[in-house]
Parts: sequence; C-alpha cells; structure tokens
Amino acid sequence: MSAQTVSRSEIEDVITRNIKYPEYRALFLKSPKTMIEKQLNNALPSDLEIKVVEEGPKTLYFVLPYEVASGAELSDADLEQVAGGKNDTFSCNVTGAGMMNTKISFKPSAIM
Repeated sequence: MSAQTVSRSEIEDVITRNIKYPEYRALFLKSPKTMIEKQLNNALPSDLEIKVVEEGPKTLYFVLPYEVASGAELSDADLEQVAGGKNDTFSCNVTGAGMMNTKISFKPSAIM
C-alpha cells in the first residue's frame, strides 16, 4: 500500500458511504485506521492517531479544533492546503465495478 496525500474530506466521504452497514460500523469502531486504509487503498501516516466515539441517545460529543501555538506561523505547505480560489481543479483515479481506472476531473466553480 503506497502513501499518498488524502484529505479529511475524502476520509469522511468513505465513512459516510459505509457506516450504514452494521459489519462496517462494528469493524470501524474496533479498528478505524485499518478500515480507512483498506477503503482508500492508502497507508495513513504511522504517527496519525484516529479515535472514534459513538454517540448515544443521551450523550453528545464535541470536537475542539487543534489550536496552533500563539505566534506560530503556518509553513508554505500548510498555507497551500488552506489557500483557495485560484486553482480549483481536482483530479482522482476511480476504480471499481465497471470502471477501468478512469480519471475524473472537474471544476467545482463550474457547478456552483
């Protein structure tokens, strides 16, 4: 399994599509990192920790975003991740039933 850049959004899409299946849900709760790696066919960074918490009918959980230390600056790579608007073309290779490693490209601004 090769390591490629994967966005949080891509991971969330995989989870959203599959969490409705009881077997997936159980395995995801047991070993989320392994399930994500298998679904994306991609190795996640070894130092990345993934925690999954299942809400109950009378329990709510809130995620506090990571806070950068006061005075710290974003690296050029981090700035590229958050910058937007100039080049909004995305590409991905899609494989699966009936698809032959088809490259799909689209511009979000064209459909908004």
